[in-house]
Amino acid sequence: MHKSLATSIALTLGFIAVATPAATQAGQPIIGPTGHEAKGKVVSPLDPVPGSLTLGGEFSQHLQGIYLDSITPFWRPGDVTIFLNTRNTYNDSHQYESSNGLGVRYLVPNYDVIFGGNVFYDSIDSQFDNQFRSVGFGAEILTRWVDARFNYYLPASDDILAGNDTRKRTSRSTNAEGVTTTRTRVQKFRTLEASLEGWNAEIGFLIPGLDRYMETRVFGGYYHYNHPFASDYEGFKARLEAHFLPGVIGNVEWWNDSYLNGGHWTTDVRVSVPFSFFNLFSGRNPFEGASESFRPRQREFRERVSDMVIRSHRVKTVKSGAIETSDRTSTNRRNPVPTTVAPPTQPPSSPLLPFFS
Repeated sequence: MHKSLATSIALTLGFIAVATPAATQAGQPIIGPTGHEAKGKVVSPLDPVPGSLTLGGEFSQHLQGIYLDSITPFWRPGDVTIFLNTRNTYNDSHQYESSNGLGVRYLVPNYDVIFGGNVFYDSIDSQFDNQFRSVGFGAEILTRWVDARFNYYLPASDDILAGNDTRKRTSRSTNAEGVTTTRTRVQKFRTLEASLEGWNAEIGFLIPGLDRYMETRVFGGYYHYNHPFASDYEGFKARLEAHFLPGVIGNVEWWNDSYLNGGHWTTDVRVSVPFSFFNLFSGRNPFEGASESFRPRQREFRERVSDMVIRSHRVKTVKSGAIETSDRTSTNRRNPVPTTVAPPTQPPSSPLLPFFS
C-alpha cells in the first residue's frame, strides 16, 4: 500500500517536472475571466489559472476516510485549461485508492459556462488485500446557476480470489445386524472479489438569495452499478454542497444503497487552497493567494476552473458469497466383530475320588 502511494506521488511529480518547462517555453498572453487578452504581458499558460490542493475527510455510519486531491494545470491553449488531477484516498476499512487523471475544462468567453471532460486510471488496494485497476470517464457542465455531471467506471481487472473454506461433516449409523456406516462429506468453497462497473449522474442548482452569503448548491441524481455476484445497485441520490468560505466546503450526501458509501448518509468536509507548481519551479510562493480562500467573499466564476473533480471514491469492490468448488462424500462400513463362546469348564479329576464314592 505504501509502495503504491509512493509510486503515485513519484509519477505525479515526474509528469509535472516534464510538463512545466515545456509550458513555460510556450508562453502566451494572459486570458482574463472573459477571455480577453491582457495587453503587454506574456507569461506561461500555467500562470492565469493556478491549480488547487485539497485535503478532506468523508464520514458515514460504517466508513471513515481521508483524501488528498490536487489539480495541476500544465497547458492552456486559449480558453481551454488542461490539467493533471491526482487523488489518494484511505478508508478505515483498509481500502486505499490512488486516482491519476487527465482533465480538460473550457471556459466559454464572455459567459459563465464551463464544459469539462476527464479520464482517470484508478488503482485500488481493497480491504481484502487484493489489487484492482479500473478506468473512469467523466463529463461536466458548470454554470452560474446549474451544474451537471456524469461519471462512468470500467473495471480493468478480472475477479480475484478472496478466500478459501473447507467444511467437513461426519455422521454414523448402526443397523440391526450391527453394521456401522460412517459417512464423511467434504465441501470446498471459494469467495471472489470484483470491482464494480457502473455510472452515476447528477444535476443541481445554486440556491438563489443564499448565494449572496454562502455559495450553496443542491443536487439530485441517479446511479447504477453492475453487481457480478448478486442484484445490481441502483437508485436515487441527493447532495447538498456549501462553501462556508471560498476554500472551506461542506458536503452532505444520501444514497439509496448504504453499501456503496458505508451508510445511506455521508458527510464530507474539505479545505482547498490555490497551489501552483509553476510558482514553485519559478521560486515564488506556490500557495500565492491562499489567504483569499479564507476570506468571506463571492468567488469569481473563473475560479471554478480549479474546482475539485467530483467522482465516487468510496466502496469500489464487492465480495461474493461462498461458491462451492467441490463436494465429495466417502462411506465406510464396519461389520460387527464375531463373539467367541468359550466351552464349559470341567472340574479336575482326582485319584481319591473312587474311595469316597
